[in-house]
Amino acid sequence: MLLFSCNEAPKKIEQIEKRSSMAKRIQIDELKGEIQKLKNGQTEFDFVGITSNGIDCIYFIYENNKFNIEFEAISENQIAFIDKIKEFADSNEFKTKFTTYNNKPHYKSDKPAPVLKIEIAAELDKIIEIGQNIQSQIFKNNKETIYDVVP
Repeated sequence: MLLFSCNEAPKKIEQIEKRSSMAKRIQIDELKGEIQKLKNGQTEFDFVGITSNGIDCIYFIYENNKFNIEFEAISENQIAFIDKIKEFADSNEFKTKFTTYNNKPHYKSDKPAPVLKIEIAAELDKIIEIGQNIQSQIFKNNKETIYDVVP
C-alpha cells in the first residue's frame, strides 16, 4: 500500500531544496541496487519509487516474490499518462487493473486518486528493464536523468 506520493512535494523553494538534498538520488543504471534492497526487505516500506519531476513517478512493488509496477495520478499533470502507461502495458501483454489507495488528488475530483497497477510478476532484471522502458518511452527520460528515490 502506497503511503507517500511523489506529488506531495512541498511548495516553497526552501522546502523543495531541503527535500531534494534529503532524498537519495540515482540515475537509471543504479535502479537495480534499489530494487535489490526492496527484494531483500531492506527498505522501510514494501515498495520503492523513482521520480525526476514528481510527474514521472513509478512505484516498484514486491509481492508474492515477484515485482509489479504502479502509477498513481495524484496531480492533474499525471492524468494523461494513465492511458499512455496502460497502452504500454497492453502492447507488452501485461495485465493491468485500476485500484486506489484513497489518496486525495490535487485536482478537482469526487473520487480518490486512481492507481494503475501493471501486473507483471517479473523477476529482478525484467522489472528493471520494464521500469527503464516506461521512463524512456512514456516520460522521455534518458540515462542522464536524475531520479529521487521515494519514499
